[in-house]
Formats: sequence, C-alpha cells, structure tokens
Amino acid sequence: MQVAAINTTPGCDDRRLEQPHIDQHWDRLSTAQRFAFYTLAKLGYQLLFVRQSSHEKTAVARQDDKLVTIDSEGDIDFAPALILRENR
Repeated sequence: MQVAAINTTPGCDDRRLEQPHIDQHWDRLSTAQRFAFYTLAKLGYQLLFVRQSSHEKTAVARQDDKLVTIDSEGDIDFAPALILRENR
C-alpha cells in the first residue's frame, strides 16, 4: 500500500505524482535511520516513505494506526505532527 503525507514542515517537496517503491525509500535512509528502524521493525512497524527537504530526511513508519517519524540522526518521534492523505 502506497501512502503519502501532508507535510507540516516548510521546505519539503510534494511528491504526489510518483510514489517510489519501498526499496527506494529504504535506500534513502541514513545509517542512523536504518538502525532506528530495525528497532521499530521488531515492534511491528513498517516503513511507509522517506521525505527529504534541502536539509533534513524524515522517515515515516506505521504500526496499525500509530505513526512515528525518524529524523536524520535516528531520533524517533512517537507523536509526530503528521496527517496522512488517506486519513484526511
């Protein structure tokens, strides 16, 4: 299932026209994000997509209806200010 987000962060690109395959998202993760995601994957989270602005990469993962984000440093936010288009 492909999903996208309404971005609440200024300076991020809108990628509604073309959604990359999940492998392409994985390739966009930093090393720190990959290690953080390994921890989340053990808890049942799935990587949805990676958004990249000029200065930040943010990975978005989901478990059921719970969203989390992982910043470029690998810090996990369990309460992101993010709304998925499918939930609008």
